[in-house]
Amino acid sequence: MAEKKAKTAEKGGVQEKRSCPNCGADVRVVKFTGFGPHGFFWVCDKNCGYTRRTR
Repeated sequence: MAEKKAKTAEKGGVQEKRSCPNCGADVRVVKFTGFGPHGFFWVCDKNCGYTRRTR
């Protein structure tokens, strides 16, 4: 049988790594919903307070 790619695999290949300008830690994309800001934001993994809108 032929091997199939997993349905949960990331699309688009290699992602560009970003780092926090305040503390230098990795930054990841988080989706905010509910009260307050809505949408996708870059957020620092160390909770230093860095958030930036993706678009």
